Amino acid sequence: MPIPTNERRDDIIYFLLNKVKHSEEPQDISYYRKDFEGKVVEKDEVIEHLKYTMEKGYLKGEMVDGASTSQEGDEAPFAVCRNAQITQEGLNVLRTDFFKV
Repeated sequence: MPIPTNERRDDIIYFLLNKVKHSEEPQDISYYRKDFEGKVVEKDEVIEHLKYTMEKGYLKGEMVDGASTSQEGDEAPFAVCRNAQITQEGLNVLRTDFFKV
């Protein structure tokens, strides 16, 4: 189910896509609170936005809840995207919506 427009946060989408674009080969990418540069984000928001980016075809990979990793507490990632790879559509979103590539 897509995120309603009024609940979608472009800042979260930017951070999700931007972290993956720096890897040339598919790899596991973990998203931590610190990745969002001091923005107030909740784990559920990150998971929903990661699902959204995958449903829209901006990212390819397999999403895993960070709770299933071996790390606990504040060190545990919000989510992990296994074999993450940004698509051309995802790069286009970064270029057109965020003017950064």
